[in-house]
Amino acid sequence: MADIPTTKRALVAPRFCGPRDFEIVDRPLPAMTKPGHVLIRVHACALMAGDCVRARGTPIIRLKVDFPMELGGEGAGIIVAIGSGVKSFKVGDAVYGTLITRPLLEDVSSGFCSEYTVVEERMLLLKPASLSFEDAASLPGYAVTVYQAITRGLAMAGVDSLEGKTVFIPAALSGLGGIAIQMAKNGFGASRVISTVSTGKMSLVEKFLPGLVDQLVDYQTEDVSKVVPKHSVDFMFNPQMTTLNAGIPLLHPQTGVLVSLAGIPTSSLAKLMLGPKMVPFWLGWIFDLGQYWYSFLLRGTKIRYEFVSGDPGDREALEKTGEMIALGKIRAIIRTVNLSDTEGVRAECEKVAAIKGGFGRLVVRVVE
Repeated sequence: MADIPTTKRALVAPRFCGPRDFEIVDRPLPAMTKPGHVLIRVHACALMAGDCVRARGTPIIRLKVDFPMELGGEGAGIIVAIGSGVKSFKVGDAVYGTLITRPLLEDVSSGFCSEYTVVEERMLLLKPASLSFEDAASLPGYAVTVYQAITRGLAMAGVDSLEGKTVFIPAALSGLGGIAIQMAKNGFGASRVISTVSTGKMSLVEKFLPGLVDQLVDYQTEDVSKVVPKHSVDFMFNPQMTTLNAGIPLLHPQTGVLVSLAGIPTSSLAKLMLGPKMVPFWLGWIFDLGQYWYSFLLRGTKIRYEFVSGDPGDREALEKTGEMIALGKIRAIIRTVNLSDTEGVRAECEKVAAIKGGFGRLVVRVVE
């Protein structure tokens, strides 16, 4: 490791704060403390709303973290050192992967949005030569989450594919929506996909998702419940809090399936997501009470609903999505900014935090 520096540049939250206060600072090189650790020279990383949530903190779940807090849960780069127990990779391999595992809000000492990071071997995949570092950085965490949500929905329906099904996936050019549309059509054989975007993005959908969206609704000028026939949707993948209610009337009331990545978890799922210590009895009670809201929304129907939280630590799911990515069934939809552009990074992170104003995944280019 003689040629590896002792410090690195990294994007951090210096305290609990919003994106406007993020900083790019010098940090010590992270140590490989486990036999399965891999040290990566990062070329690109992807930032998500969860990074901004963790950086801001929450009055309900107060995280115990050391500042400055390094950001970036997934990315891509080249291996420069490996632990004694690493079997699948070698120095010089180009890889992509994620640091995100459960509990989701655990303090992670080293982030991907930096020149170097340490990752466990099980969280990495070899990067296909056809895939750029920027594209690869944007895919693993979200792709695994989408895969888990769709397969859970299929299990609820008692089927193993979306063949012959009409699927509603709002927010076509969001980070999750774009991947879900590709996976539904290219991975699980959906017959028909309906989606939504704002007026300014209508012309971009065919560019980034060619031939995949059968009906596209401009939600700013049209009411999706009036242009999509009632009860015509078999399966809904919901990526955002604001899109859930609009989709329920579209679902078949007897056989419809709704999986949502935005909503209120049950207390048992919250404990898996955040760790038991983060979910005291009173908070778990509130989570379970919130389930009555969904029962109210779905009253009079037999629609099967579940809130799903992704677990990128699921190696089988990571490998399955890696196969789809390598075959070109899932392609990246990204916008990029350079790590050296502090103001640019802050501005783009503000869009990520607001879940508004951008499209696709935000990728920070570390090696320019």
